[in-house]
Amino acid sequence: RVDINRLVEDMARLVEREARTHGILIRREYTDDMLEAYTDAPLLRQVVLNILNNATQAIGEDGVITVRTRKRADNGIDIEVSDTGCGIPPEHLCKIFDPFFTTKAPGKGTGLGLSICHGIMERLGGGISVDSRVGEGTTFTIQLPPPT
Repeated sequence: RVDINRLVEDMARLVEREARTHGILIRREYTDDMLEAYTDAPLLRQVVLNILNNATQAIGEDGVITVRTRKRADNGIDIEVSDTGCGIPPEHLCKIFDPFFTTKAPGKGTGLGLSICHGIMERLGGGISVDSRVGEGTTFTIQLPPPT
């Protein structure tokens, strides 16, 4: 049994210190509902942390990351991470979850992070999706399944 708001907040705090040094603000918009899920907390932490780190890298300097939690109508839970970074070009969106696909400079990433996150979320019975606009930013939505 995992308190989702607490898990997300723990990961946000972990990233926040480094983000602040680059002028990046992490804004929280957690639902007031008690969000509990039966899931693998270490795996979910890995996914949230990876998405937060990617958001920080996408912004680079001076921007905002917004982290939201909410319960869906089917009682599943969504965790959204939005950034004001550079956005992802449409031709790359269909490849970002592919192993070894990266747009980062050599030595800056392996292209495995999002692929691993995708695999973890499938294993947890959920999913991960992305919406992005070049020059405006990106939102990743981590979807946890409803309780069974």
